[in-house]
Amino acid sequence: MSLFFVMNGCKSNEEIINPIIEPPTTHPDIKLTLGSKKIAVFNHVISSGDVTPLKESEIENYFGDRIAFSIPESIVFKNDSTFLVKPFDLVEKFKSKWEGDKLYLQLGDKQSWKQLGEKSNEKDFKLNMTFYAQKKDQAPATRLVLGQEYHMKLDDSLFSKTDQFSSLTWLTFDLLYN
Repeated sequence: MSLFFVMNGCKSNEEIINPIIEPPTTHPDIKLTLGSKKIAVFNHVISSGDVTPLKESEIENYFGDRIAFSIPESIVFKNDSTFLVKPFDLVEKFKSKWEGDKLYLQLGDKQSWKQLGEKSNEKDFKLNMTFYAQKKDQAPATRLVLGQEYHMKLDDSLFSKTDQFSSLTWLTFDLLYN
C-alpha cells in the first residue's frame, strides 16, 4: 500500500504545457539589380599636383577588364548580411547594419564599420565604387599598386599630393541599384 501512495504522490494534476516557440523575426531577402552606372570622376594626377581629366574610352588602358569583373551586378540584403554578386557568380559577403538610410559593412577587424552606400528612396540604393592605380617610378624599379574600394572619399590619404616619382589614376562610378 505504501507503493500506491508514493506513485500517487508523484503524479501531478497539472498538465505539462509545452511553450509555443516563435521563430526568430527575419526580414525577407531583398535583391536589387544594377540599374545604372555613371562615371563620377576619372582623373590622372602627376607628382606636381596637376590633374588631367581622362575620357571613358581610356578606362581599359588603365584598368583592363578589372571594372567589368568587379562591379556588382546585384546586391542581396538578408537579415544582418549583405551579398555583392559579381559576374561569374563571384560573391562578396559582409556582415552589415543599417543606420537610417545608410548601410555599413563590418570590416575584417570586427571593430570598425565602413559605409557601403545609402537608400535614395524606397526602391533605390546608391553605391559608389572607386578604382585606382598608383605608379611609382624610381630607378631601377617601377611599382604599380592597383586597388578598389566602396564609398571611398576623395580626401583619402591616397589622393593627397603624390611624391616626385609618383602618378595616380582614379576612377569613381556612381552605381544605382533598384
